[in-house]
Parts: sequence; C-alpha cells; structure tokens
Amino acid sequence: MQILIIGGSGFLGQYIAKELLSKKHKVTIFDHSSPKEILKKRIKFIKGDIRNKKKIFQAIKGKQIVYNFAAISDISDAMQDSVKTVNINLIGTLNIIEACIKYKIQRFVFASSVYVLSSQGGFYKASKQSAELFIEEYNKVNNLNYTILRYGSIYGKGADPRNGISKIIKTALKNNVITYGGTKKAVRNFLHVKDAAIASVKILSKQYKNKSILITGNKSIKIVNLIKSIKKFLQIDKTILFKGRPLKDHYDKNPFTYKPKKTKIMNIVPSVSLSEGIKEIAEEIK
Repeated sequence: MQILIIGGSGFLGQYIAKELLSKKHKVTIFDHSSPKEILKKRIKFIKGDIRNKKKIFQAIKGKQIVYNFAAISDISDAMQDSVKTVNINLIGTLNIIEACIKYKIQRFVFASSVYVLSSQGGFYKASKQSAELFIEEYNKVNNLNYTILRYGSIYGKGADPRNGISKIIKTALKNNVITYGGTKKAVRNFLHVKDAAIASVKILSKQYKNKSILITGNKSIKIVNLIKSIKKFLQIDKTILFKGRPLKDHYDKNPFTYKPKKTKIMNIVPSVSLSEGIKEIAEEIK
C-alpha cells in the first residue's frame, strides 16, 4: 500500500517507516526535517508543515493510509506556548483529516498519548483530547475510518535526550548524583520503540478500525527500581535524588488506571527486554 507518515522523521516515526518497509509497503515521509540518510534512500521525502493546508492535501493525494505523528509532544513545550500547540496538534490535525476525507483514505492513524486518560498533561493533554473528539465526530459525520494510538512510555536508541530512560542513563553516566524529577512512588510501563513500531503496523488489520488502542508495556515498574537496575547494569554506585514531586503537569503513577470504555489495551509481548534496551541506550550515550 501507499502509506504516508506525517512527522515520520521523528523517533517513533522512523521505526514505523522501517517496519512498514519490511512489510513491502511504499512509504512517504512528510516532515519539516529529513529522516536519517539510510532511511531516506528507501522512502520518498516531502518537506513541509502540517499548518500548510495546500501542501498537506498534495502529500495525501494518492495515498491509502495516513499516519500522523506531527505534534508538539513535550508537555513543558506545550505549556510555554498553548497557541502554537493548538495550531499544530489540533488545527494541523484537522487539515490532515480534511484531506483524508477528500481523497477517501482507507485509514487515518492518529498518534495520541496515555495522558488523555490522566488528570495531568496540561495543554498537551487538552490538545490530544480535542483532536480525538474531532476524529470521532468526523467518523460519525464523514465516515472517516481511523485508529487512535495512545502511546505510553516508549524508549530506545535515537530517543529525544529528554526521554525518561535516556535521561536517567545519561545522568547516571555523567553526574555524581542521579536526579529524578518525581517521587519514589512513580510507576511506568516501558515499551521499546521497536515493539511500539510493530504494534503500530499491526493495527492496520480490520479488528482495530475505528478503535482507540493503548500501546504500552505489559509490566509496571517503579522508577526507583528502574534506577537501581540501571546502576547495577552500569556497575556504578551513585546516590539517587528524588525531587519530591513530579514535574508540573507530568503524572506520577500510571495514568491508565483511569479506564474509559473506548480504550482497548493491546496485548504486546516484548521482543526487546528492558535490560537489552538499557544496554542499547547506554552504548549509544557512551
């Protein structure tokens, strides 16, 4: 199939592109920045911004599946500029949806977040919740076929330096004290980006059409135990300093303890263990 990944030059988008290519799909990436050279040779690349409606329509024409990963995805960034967050995360998404309807796209896949299930998340959460509501309404009014993917804590090689596990490992390697901006109660369900990518392609089957899917790890781990595991793996003995409360608008425990009726939790059996993932990131940072 002809598949467009909007925001495909990002962390997860590039892994999904590779997974789609392995399934013999033809992949186009639409982004404001180029993907890695090794990937660029295998896909078609269109430089653009989702706020440019004309360019979005041109990119979507002739495609069968459209993924949207383009977003302000950092909670702190969203908090600092709510207007820009709305223009990209909501208005930009609506531009994409309008094009999907015009060109009768078979499936629109929207990258959302577990934060939509949480009481935290600030403007970022609000923008994703709003986009989800619009998608559901477009389904009712215009028969838009969609799949909403609510991602949890994704980690792995190539992640943003602010990514949870990457940040902890970098701190452990570079500093005398390992600082975590939360509490000892913090819990996460980590999922390696390769497994997230596999799941993100698997959802193209009919059973996931017009569904909201939770994509996250199948095992909860306390952050304090994660840091201890990282210390043991890196063979370092450094003090762990918890700041006493989560960062503003970040959740402390798992947000999906809130279980709305429409969320389907995908049963993902990890192909990459947490220890393997830690080793991979540590080698990248070193």
